Amino acid sequence: MDAHDMRPAGAGPGLPEGRDRDLDGLLSRVARGDDSAFASLYDQLSGPVYGLIRRVVRDPAQSEEVAQEVLLEVWRAATRFDPAKGSAATWVMTIAHRRAVDQVRSATAAAEREKRTSVLLTATDEVAEAVEAALERERVRRCLAWHDQDTHT
Repeated sequence: MDAHDMRPAGAGPGLPEGRDRDLDGLLSRVARGDDSAFASLYDQLSGPVYGLIRRVVRDPAQSEEVAQEVLLEVWRAATRFDPAKGSAATWVMTIAHRRAVDQVRSATAAAEREKRTSVLLTATDEVAEAVEAALERERVRRCLAWHDQDTHT
């Protein structure tokens, strides 16, 4: 990587320095309820947000859903953005990454629960089958005993 390809430390993820400052201003306006500022912020960040989430989540439909949740959270939580702590792009991408990781963890936990449930159901089915077989054997024994008793009298 050349020195001119590297971005300054203050710039957000993949954004030139000037554009990053523009996003900071947009996010400040979003915090004051400016719909047009949010539309502009959305246009500029929805692609990078979706791309980051897609790399983590992998499923396109789930990635779209998480991206929408992230951008909705940006709208609702814009007042919490502090430009002294980092750029708007970094703040938004951090929210996106955290939500994506949460989605993966949630999906993994759900799959594990499903797996445990299916193992439990399989074990229950095996026990039920064993009990039914034992009861059937007992019925046959009783029938044979009755039959033997009836034929010997």
